[in-house]
Amino acid sequence: MPDNHSNNKPVSEELIRQYLAGELDDKAMHALERQALNDPFLTDALEGYAAHGPDQSAHLADLENRLEQRVNSDKGKVRIMYYRWASAAAILLILGLSFIWINHQELNHRKDIAKVSTTENAIPSVQDSIAQPATQASEPAVKPGTIPPSLPAVASAPAKDVVQPSAPALKVEKASDAAIRSAEAEAPAEDALVQAAPAAPRIMMADTTADAKKDAYNNFSQQKANGNANEAKGFARVNRNQAMVAQERTPDEKLRAKMMMAPVARHIVVLGSSTAEGVGPKTKDSTWVNLLRKYLQEKAPQSTVTNLAVGGFTSYRILPSDADVPFLKPKPDAAHNITQALALQPDMIIINMPSNDINVGYSLKEYQRNLDAVMKLARQQHVTCYITTTQPRNTGAAKRKQLITMRDYIIRHYPHNYIDCWEGLSAPDGSLLPQYNSGDGVHLNGLGHQLMFERIKAKVN
Repeated sequence: MPDNHSNNKPVSEELIRQYLAGELDDKAMHALERQALNDPFLTDALEGYAAHGPDQSAHLADLENRLEQRVNSDKGKVRIMYYRWASAAAILLILGLSFIWINHQELNHRKDIAKVSTTENAIPSVQDSIAQPATQASEPAVKPGTIPPSLPAVASAPAKDVVQPSAPALKVEKASDAAIRSAEAEAPAEDALVQAAPAAPRIMMADTTADAKKDAYNNFSQQKANGNANEAKGFARVNRNQAMVAQERTPDEKLRAKMMMAPVARHIVVLGSSTAEGVGPKTKDSTWVNLLRKYLQEKAPQSTVTNLAVGGFTSYRILPSDADVPFLKPKPDAAHNITQALALQPDMIIINMPSNDINVGYSLKEYQRNLDAVMKLARQQHVTCYITTTQPRNTGAAKRKQLITMRDYIIRHYPHNYIDCWEGLSAPDGSLLPQYNSGDGVHLNGLGHQLMFERIKAKVN
């Protein structure tokens, strides 16, 4: 019987493990099984290995190897990401520092420009101070604790007691000596003020609080005197310049200058009812319209005030001539309405409609609509127009309430063009104060017209 073991190939432990673990391909596995059929020792080995379970040491080593490779690859990625973030942070830091440096350089450049500008502006004042005679050194310094002489006394000192400056006097062309001497006589002697000004304040160490206060007072007084002296010098220069200009002007130039300085003549037209017409004061000269006319003509004799007011007028009567008036309402008066006022080409129009619309029973809407139409037409023709508020009146409580409502409407709708003729004339209940009552409870007396004139004058000015 032939020996079958002689043809069997040696089987390693690793091959048995791979067979039990199923890692061999079909061909190798089949060959090992055929060999096991012929080799009882191999069969026993396979059964023994199968009974004790496969050895996992190789698997563990393989897993450890893979894990180590994975960790090493992750470390490389983390290191790469770290380098990237570090590079980005470095770039941002460099950009930030560059921005700060550039701003700092620009700020320093601006400061340098400001210093140069300040120095250039200060050069004229320094040259002026150098040109003045240096006579302050001859004056004794003010002792601490003493009060320097007051400026008015110094300014009034005679010029003959003052040492004349050694600097050459300025020569003015086309200006007589008499004109310059008269200009200098009108202004304080600037050289006297400069010489009499206290010396520069000395820096002292104050041992006590009282000494410190005296030093502070002396310094303040000296600085104030220096400032007043500089101001007096400026006045003297202005007077000299005026004398030179006056000397150089021809007669025609003097006449033109006088005409330019003259007040401008005004032409004002008044629309309204009995108060504007002049009812109330005992004399016509006490009405606010005549007071305004007198005031303007005193400033400019050519000024005129045209009074188109008529007693009993309501707002319907001053509407434009072509206004569409409701049936049974008063028609506009073509000789005393806004159309006629604008035809006179005035500089200003003043409307004074105090209370007649409310008294006759017109609604607030009618009253407001009519005043708005008049103001609108004046604005369209670019004529300044002021409107007085309603005035207090001794009438029923309901009508007094309507007068207050209309007053508020005028103030609210014409904030820059209203004249307050209510405040100071009215009692808390809307009635007319006795001291301004002409006697009928409706019209103002002379004191009331004077108050109205003062308020209208403020607007006219």
